[in-house]
Amino acid sequence: MHISEETALQHCCFLGEEHFDALYSTFTEAFSDYVYPFALTESQFKNHLLLNGVDLSRTAACFANGRLVGFSLNGFGDWDGVKTVYDAGSGVIPSHRRRHICQSMFEMMLPLFSAEGIGQCLLEVITSNIPAISLYEKLGFHVQRELALLQCDGELRVPTRVSKNIVIRAVDDPDWELFSGFWDGLPSWQNSPAAIARSRSNKTVNCAFVGERCVGYIIYSSNYGRAAQMAVDKEYRHHGVGTALLQAMQADMADGYSMQVINIDKNLPGAMQFFHDHGFYERLVQYEMVLPL
Repeated sequence: MHISEETALQHCCFLGEEHFDALYSTFTEAFSDYVYPFALTESQFKNHLLLNGVDLSRTAACFANGRLVGFSLNGFGDWDGVKTVYDAGSGVIPSHRRRHICQSMFEMMLPLFSAEGIGQCLLEVITSNIPAISLYEKLGFHVQRELALLQCDGELRVPTRVSKNIVIRAVDDPDWELFSGFWDGLPSWQNSPAAIARSRSNKTVNCAFVGERCVGYIIYSSNYGRAAQMAVDKEYRHHGVGTALLQAMQADMADGYSMQVINIDKNLPGAMQFFHDHGFYERLVQYEMVLPL
């Protein structure tokens, strides 16, 4: 098989903080023609790295003739009780695609992570991104669940009367012991308690109270109306608690944004129906995929 001189000069390695500017430039170019618009300012990109626990010193990259042409942003933490590396975004600039760059990066880094005691690799991929899905399946990933990005353009629909006894108040610290008791399923990596702690300065936590009892909560990106988590005490559902929480988030949004619910598990029919009834639609769906190491 003939290997071009340019391909032979490609090499994979880990990055460092000194590569940030080159990484941001390559990230922007790699996602410029993505199946879903994904343009981030430099500040938003830094927030993305922070939210997902990305370690640049263990982020993989591919260089060709000295230029950074591909990357795999790697976040680290525990997931479902297992030490996990999370792919917070992999990409290759258009001019260097179809050269097995992503595959080479994964084949370089995953054995090293496994040797460190990391038990699995987790990622999300848009369901229409067939080439990426094929690559991940070839590497041994399997689908765990489908995660939907829901969006509501314009005013929120209000199908349920909101009780006057419900009071919405912001709180400083999430009470995870209480909140997790409201859950029907697990949040995604970027919506996990650990991710919310990392990005706490950019998040608003509102609780719904009936008297002194917290009966629901919502956590969202301040000003943008992007909900990371929302749940209601099972005893207080269908009483307008969720509606009141969404109304408070919408009232707190800056102009020009649509409300979004990020990465909700599609296998939660009650939650999906709730958001549909309030005017949300599926903007896109992702597969959450995992590879045991």
